[in-house]
Amino acid sequence: MVIEKRGKIAALVLAAGYSSRMGAFKPLLPLGESTVVQEVVERFRRAGLGDVRVVVGHRAEETGAVVDRLGAGKIGNTAYDKGMYSSVLAGVKSLEPEIEAFFVLPVDIPLIKPATIASLAAAWRGSAAKVAYPRFEGLRGHPPIISTELTADLPQDYPGGLAAFLARYDDLAVDLDVIDQSILMNCNTRLDYLKLRAYRSREDIPTDRECIALLKAQNGSQELIAHSLMVAEMARMLAVFLLPGGLALNFELVKAGGLLHDIAKGQHPDHAAAGAEFLEKIGCGRVARLVALHTDIGPGPLQPPGESEVVHFADKLVKGDRVVTLTERFEGPLKRFADRAEVLAGVKRRLRDAKTISRQLEKILGRPPQTIFKKYEKSMRAGLSGGKTIYLARHGAIKSPQEAKRYIGHTDLPLTAEGLRQARELAEKLRPTRLSAIFSSDLGRSFETAKIVASLHGLSPTALPGFREVALGDWEGLSFEAVRSRYPEEYEKRGLDIVTYRPPGGESFLDCARRVLPTFYDAVYSTPGDILIVAHAGVNRLLLCHVLGKPLSELFDIEQDYCCLNRIGLTACSFELASLNEPLPLPD
Repeated sequence: MVIEKRGKIAALVLAAGYSSRMGAFKPLLPLGESTVVQEVVERFRRAGLGDVRVVVGHRAEETGAVVDRLGAGKIGNTAYDKGMYSSVLAGVKSLEPEIEAFFVLPVDIPLIKPATIASLAAAWRGSAAKVAYPRFEGLRGHPPIISTELTADLPQDYPGGLAAFLARYDDLAVDLDVIDQSILMNCNTRLDYLKLRAYRSREDIPTDRECIALLKAQNGSQELIAHSLMVAEMARMLAVFLLPGGLALNFELVKAGGLLHDIAKGQHPDHAAAGAEFLEKIGCGRVARLVALHTDIGPGPLQPPGESEVVHFADKLVKGDRVVTLTERFEGPLKRFADRAEVLAGVKRRLRDAKTISRQLEKILGRPPQTIFKKYEKSMRAGLSGGKTIYLARHGAIKSPQEAKRYIGHTDLPLTAEGLRQARELAEKLRPTRLSAIFSSDLGRSFETAKIVASLHGLSPTALPGFREVALGDWEGLSFEAVRSRYPEEYEKRGLDIVTYRPPGGESFLDCARRVLPTFYDAVYSTPGDILIVAHAGVNRLLLCHVLGKPLSELFDIEQDYCCLNRIGLTACSFELASLNEPLPLPD
């Protein structure tokens, strides 16, 4: 019988390092309205830990000021140049005898869910284990909780650091499976930082990986997961193609609703209500509302349709993992309940609602929504069982670095000699890849870049107007300074609302997304194998925001240099940004 531990628990946050790999001081990087170090401290506090201590070293005065303002403990580490283990030593040395265990967390892993921290503390208290680790998808992450008796005589130096030291006690450790992808998310690179910011912006909406983990934790069968994946991607595809018609839905919410709509299937007679209740309890309220309505939309579909209607309709057109017609989907229930009037009335009502949604969607799409489902079903099924890489590049240089920055959207400028050189370098960089197709904007600078790359692959690029840069109307060709001078009010308005503001005679970035995203999905899902897309800085930023699940309002956080390369993995209909803004080799 295990006697529950009741001693005090502290948290040690390691924030003393140089942040050399990141190129920016990580503890003070902004995350929403707070900073990285503030986020960490507050999450421990929300988990019920009153004793949070931050180890400071490099730029100690700046970090310490934030720590003092938060009312957390501050521990100085003058030996921070010796690495993270020195901060562990400083933190452990500060612990009083009444502290029975402590969490240890590098500051650059800042988005641990408070529920994860609380669960780890409970797991440690309720077991004989000396260490408890969080685990996601079979991988251990941060923060471990460690009994102080293990570190009472922590050596002054240990090869491999704390992780190697703790490995000696693995037989005394316990692993706790958590639905928390952030335990594996650090901040060593610019791309890591962008992913953290995107994750924080949608924390109440589980990621694709978290959704699958939730399904597995609820004993979801492979058949149920396959059905959920198809419903989710069909719902997201539908949301994307509704954009040009003016219906801007939350893609992450639609995808999560599709993945989790059957999370309680087979566990409760009213699995929609049971699934929604479960998701509410774990803090996924917006997804819960979609799940509650996926079987029966309630009083009737909204006009215009929203995320709930899209998920509801996608579920009605997917049987197992096959796309079917409404007639095929409902013929079984109509026959099965023909002699049960009350149940039959409910089936007929759901069929009427599905037809109503279908008509609403057709009016926006300009075609029956079933045509989209049928067109992409085969490639989506292939995507669920395999994977592909989408290479996304920007065109080569069209002006010298010395020139004043100008607004160049649809203005069709040729590549400079430097731009041609960059395109050839990009072609060489991609020579080892096996591309099945190359797509580009139909503007000359992108198409010429694509042609140079295509020449090494025996391909002809396909020019698509949907990939054109954002149109800037009356501002085309003007310098930034000239626009600021001639259009001061408009310039300021665009700065305050980069997503929806339209320059005179031009497009907003939301307008641009309405043509770019459907073009992207059509290119990705109409072509087997790996593909290359050559577009523009603005277009690429829109696509990368979509892949990251990042708000369009933050699109200028993403750098896109001339002829840079981004690599996007597509596995099980989930996008993962593998590299960002890869530079070309420097010229000799």
